[in-house]
Amino acid sequence: MISITKFNRSDFIVLIVIVLIGLIHLPFPFDGDQAFFRLGALEMQQGKVLYRDFWDVKQPGIFCFYFLAGTLFGFNEIGIHIFELIYMVFFSIVLLLSLKSYFQHQIIASLVPLLTVGVYYTVSGAWHLTQVEALVGFPLFICLWLTYQSFKVEGKQRFFLLLMSGLIGGIVLIFKFILLLILLSLWLTLLIYSVIKRQRLQKVFIGICLPTFIGIIFPLLLVLSYFAWFNSLSILYETFFLYPPRIIANSPFDPSKFFSGIKWFLNTFYPLLLVGTVAIDISLRKSKNTLTLLLVIWCIFACAVIFLQRGAFWEYHYLLLFVPVGILATKGLDVLWQPLKQLTSPMTTILLIFLFFLPLSYNLTKKSVSLVNHNFALAEDTRLKYQSIFRDKYPSLRSEAELISQPGSLPGEIYVAGDPSIYYFSNRTQATSLRGWALEYFLPEQWIKLLEQLDSSKPPYIFIDYVQEPTIKKNFPKMLEFIQQRYRILRQNNHGTWYIL
Repeated sequence: MISITKFNRSDFIVLIVIVLIGLIHLPFPFDGDQAFFRLGALEMQQGKVLYRDFWDVKQPGIFCFYFLAGTLFGFNEIGIHIFELIYMVFFSIVLLLSLKSYFQHQIIASLVPLLTVGVYYTVSGAWHLTQVEALVGFPLFICLWLTYQSFKVEGKQRFFLLLMSGLIGGIVLIFKFILLLILLSLWLTLLIYSVIKRQRLQKVFIGICLPTFIGIIFPLLLVLSYFAWFNSLSILYETFFLYPPRIIANSPFDPSKFFSGIKWFLNTFYPLLLVGTVAIDISLRKSKNTLTLLLVIWCIFACAVIFLQRGAFWEYHYLLLFVPVGILATKGLDVLWQPLKQLTSPMTTILLIFLFFLPLSYNLTKKSVSLVNHNFALAEDTRLKYQSIFRDKYPSLRSEAELISQPGSLPGEIYVAGDPSIYYFSNRTQATSLRGWALEYFLPEQWIKLLEQLDSSKPPYIFIDYVQEPTIKKNFPKMLEFIQQRYRILRQNNHGTWYIL
């Protein structure tokens, strides 16, 4: 049977703490990725069709998230982060309600949102917030929990649980297809468990695969129907199935990024990892807890997903692990709670736990002090100063945007080969469907198509970032020749070059 228990006082206190931690991050700046997602969502709101009129290799889930957030609360940092906070608070409630029976001590059970959602906020900078890997933790957990519940039941109850698990799994895939590896690992574990219990393989296979397939296909069919309505299935197929393998093949393995990502993960999550190993040892090896097994499997296959994206290895990819690692760390505390209480007093035990996790609070303290020192970033000028602490490029990006925001500036959509934050600050959209962000991943035919789009759209302003200029010179110098023939230099500095038609 599905077990969901009620709240207690400590649960409410933890939720209040989560809200306070989230509020600190509301005025946090956009990084380039977040500015790009916001730009795509804004263009969707203005009637453009994703991939046809605004292209990126990512699946539509992240753009839909930003679209919903921007529509409800505004297409700015505070609006997007308010929606993320509501999302994470709801996730925290689900964790509290669903995991009570996993822990022996209720005071420890109440801590699970702090060691998952709270830690996510604490360790995240502008680059990490509202990334795909951070947001999918919620639906992945629901999928895992429904699968875990299906271990306990048979017949119609199992069919329904797996149907819902597949449905949530389909939503996960709308965010990122490669996460299918994690989903399959969970369902395969259930299949192996059922076979070990001497159930007929054919019956078990059909009983697990049929409901999960029906569930997973439903949200995918909705997405396909939407793009079929706009006659965009061909570009959808190219974007999701033809481009990614070629992009990965053309992206050389970068050891520095690989070790940098691992270093960030270990430096930020090591207290959770240390305590989590206790949970794995006691809960898995000694008591053979199925939920612990599924969480460990999540961690293993999340690492596989990260390593398969060998052209990236970005820090935020490791946020795929913050949910299972946080839950396992809470379980570790649950295992240690009674022995520690026997050795010392309850207050001393709480103090020892607090001191162990104290390194995690450094970033949060820095963010809080900065927010207070800048009058809670309520006014626009103090907010920009606060944001500049966490993203030092923000003032220069705003300065670049101000150049084309003066009275008498030419109207129209622009093209930025560089940080999409310039679109945000200038309140303009992109003149082409192909992006100007992450040009290093462009394929040869995309460069030709981009030049054609620039020729037809004739944006009044083009900005070439000094970081992207070498990429353009190396991969498609004809683009610079085209710009120099059709445009003249408006301004040039160490950030890049503005061209005017």
